[in-house]
Amino acid sequence: MGRLRKFWRVRRREKLLFVEACILLVLSNLSVKTVAFRHIDRYLRAQCNNDPRTGIDRHSDSKDDIKLVNLSLSRAVNVFPWKSLCLSRSIAGLIMLRRRGIPAVLLAGVKPLEDSSLHAHAWIRFGDGVIDRNVGEHSDNSAFTVLITLGHEALLDSPRKID
Repeated sequence: MGRLRKFWRVRRREKLLFVEACILLVLSNLSVKTVAFRHIDRYLRAQCNNDPRTGIDRHSDSKDDIKLVNLSLSRAVNVFPWKSLCLSRSIAGLIMLRRRGIPAVLLAGVKPLEDSSLHAHAWIRFGDGVIDRNVGEHSDNSAFTVLITLGHEALLDSPRKID
C-alpha cells in the first residue's frame, strides 16, 4: 500500500514516464526471450537510426528527460518480480530517449573472463553520458568489445563519461 501512496504523490510527468517504462520493459523482456534478435535489431534500426527531432533545447529539457527516463527505468525494474536483463533495459531506454528526440546509442559487447568464458553487457550512450544500471560493477565499459551498435552513430565520437 505504501508504494501506491508514493506513486500518487509523484508528479504527473513522472507517473507517465514510469508507466511507459513498465510497458516497454515488459515488451522488451518478452521480445528478448521469444523473438529472434535479428527481428529486434531490424525494428530498432528502422526506428532508432533516423535523425532525432529538431527544436529541442538540448541543455535544459534533455537533461531533465534523461534523468527522468533513467529514474523511471530504475523504478520499473524494482517493481517487477523478475530480474530485468541489461539488454531489455537498454532497449526500453533507447526507445524512451529516441521518443523524446534525444540522440542515443545502444551498445552491446562482451569481455573475456579469467575462466575463458565471456561476459555480455548492454548499455546506452548519449551525448556525454551513459545509462547503465550496473555502473558500480561495470564502471569501465571500455573493457567490453562492442559487437552491436544501434542508434545515432554520430555519438560514438563523443567523449565517454559515466553519469
